[in-house]
Amino acid sequence: MTIIILAAAAVTGTRWLTAGDPVAVAPPAGATETLPEGAYELVVDLRSSELHQDLRSERGPAQVNTYAMPAGTTWEQVRSAVAGRLDGWKQAGDCPDSGRRRLWCTWTEPANWWPRQVRIVFLRAPSKPDPESPWPDNTFLLIGSGPGGNV
Repeated sequence: MTIIILAAAAVTGTRWLTAGDPVAVAPPAGATETLPEGAYELVVDLRSSELHQDLRSERGPAQVNTYAMPAGTTWEQVRSAVAGRLDGWKQAGDCPDSGRRRLWCTWTEPANWWPRQVRIVFLRAPSKPDPESPWPDNTFLLIGSGPGGNV
């Protein structure tokens, strides 16, 4: 009986420690952390802040990285690349391309206790360039990872 209790405590302790760290997710090919100059910073910073808040748990803050994507990058390319790095994780919904400028998708770790989450936010340029718009002809990807918590 003592061995069973010690084994259960070891599994719980290991899971507790593992759940405390956000999972590192490599960006898709072509992504760069060097962002171009432009008047988009407020929008990207706001989305990054939202992602930090949404993925924060009682275990601690989220980790959020921002990337500039090559021109012509599609939502499906980004979504499938990140999903491929999260093998076995559960995707929340279908995450279809709705045609909007901002798209997102969330995955949850397949753990019973303190599951971690990963969410991506895809910000793309307007379909019709507007010379008066401060938004450049760039596409951005935010990858957020939160420590495990009560979901």
